Amino acid sequence: MRLITPEQLDANQDSLAVRFVRHAADKINNVTTRMALLEFGAYQFPVSINDGGECVDNSYVVSPLTAFTGYADYELAHLGRPWLAWPLQQLVAGVGRHLERQRIDRIVQVNNWLLSTNVYPPQWQGDELAAMTQLLRERFPDHVFGFRSLNRFSNPQLLERLSALGYVSVPSRQVYLFDGCTGQQAAFLRHHNTRLDATLLRKTHYEIVPGHALSNADYPRLQHLYNLLYLEKYCPLNPQFSADWLRCGQRDGWLELTALRNPEGRIDGVLGWFGNGAILTAPVVGYDTALPQKTGLYRLITQLCLQAAVERECLLNFSSGAAHFKRLRGGQAEIEYSMVYIAHLPPARQRIWRLLSKLLHGIGIPLMQRLKL
Repeated sequence: MRLITPEQLDANQDSLAVRFVRHAADKINNVTTRMALLEFGAYQFPVSINDGGECVDNSYVVSPLTAFTGYADYELAHLGRPWLAWPLQQLVAGVGRHLERQRIDRIVQVNNWLLSTNVYPPQWQGDELAAMTQLLRERFPDHVFGFRSLNRFSNPQLLERLSALGYVSVPSRQVYLFDGCTGQQAAFLRHHNTRLDATLLRKTHYEIVPGHALSNADYPRLQHLYNLLYLEKYCPLNPQFSADWLRCGQRDGWLELTALRNPEGRIDGVLGWFGNGAILTAPVVGYDTALPQKTGLYRLITQLCLQAAVERECLLNFSSGAAHFKRLRGGQAEIEYSMVYIAHLPPARQRIWRLLSKLLHGIGIPLMQRLKL
């Protein structure tokens, strides 16, 4: 087992993870981190390394401070329930000051692809976790380290093994899963809204353009469409993928793009898949939000994702957001966790992580479930 920096990579090494570590991080406009490659047995995981204080509003994909304070505050401000949002914002602000003082962003995150949702190899059950933990303790004695994007449906054994090794569970959000493993027998296909969307896709005048058919001139438009949805409509703390990042992902194979081109030749929607043979995610979704809702672009993109899960007989982790929309189509809610190792840190830094875990288990999870976020 070894941890390799980009400078130490052999020029002849080539894999999806190697390509990602070499090229991806500096092409996301609001992500500042150092990357490395963790190699063990047949597996290679990208690793993000942050010392804290890299930049203001570093994206939540590398910054727990942004995830648990900046992003939370933004979501609360748009909750539409001032009576509930105000006291929670005061709590977030107070906790945030403690988190910053205790250097919560001094963190190493394993298998971090800098996306909203990371996926884990289905055949990997964490047999090497004890050795991995020891290696990380030795290499990063003053850093928290851990894993993002775990849930009890997809990663029960990993969660159990990490907990047994002393990792602390920190809830992050509620995600929606669509189980397409049974193919055409998938339960979500029977939902009324899914059937309506399937009809819309069959009748659409949009051309479905695979990523390999895109030209270099298309990528700025794809970036713009992603920005319209994820940064302008949702939250600017989401990763700000550049056109070059999108192009690099399609070229290097860790991103699978699909575009919706109208009869006049203009691209109005974009979808980017990331995954493995067992789990599919969609970290890139965007469309022209100025077009009438009846155009149904988000419905078309969603249906393409559900259709892909059925055809590939895999699980679709459709991330968080648009909760009511996803529930109507059969999405099953699961709480997502980060698992962090803190036993080697000074007591004060351990306490702040345990406090954060307690607050999110006691307040965060019930709120997400009650409000169906």
